[in-house]
Amino acid sequence: MQIKKQKSLIQEIRDEYQAEVKKLKRKKFLLKAKLLLTIVLPVFIILLSVKVIKTFVRIKVRDIFSKKPRDSKGRENVQVSKSQGQGQTQEQTQEQTPPEPEQLKPAVPVPAVMTPVEKEIITPVPVMTESVTVSE
Repeated sequence: MQIKKQKSLIQEIRDEYQAEVKKLKRKKFLLKAKLLLTIVLPVFIILLSVKVIKTFVRIKVRDIFSKKPRDSKGRENVQVSKSQGQGQTQEQTQEQTPPEPEQLKPAVPVPAVMTPVEKEIITPVPVMTESVTVSE
């Protein structure tokens, strides 16, 4: 069995102070966590979702205006034709091939003009100083 030493008054005050500091640090951390989870994170999520929605709408609008016109049934460029006089209809969708890209010309190297650099040599000039005398 170990005998406990009696703490001096200064040691007891220091221990109480350290315990109080520890409690305050924990409260500070919990407050920061609450602020982060209740204010910062929801605002971040809202801003991010607004940006995602704007991008989604922009993509959908671009797709809508870049497609070919559709008929009343929602099909693109449908042609109905009689096949060999038998009275049967056949739906054919025309596949549009993308336009051929323009032939790119090979890059022509630009000749570099080399001009020599003129160097200026500066020689230091010693400074002549005269002693100043104070006359009375």
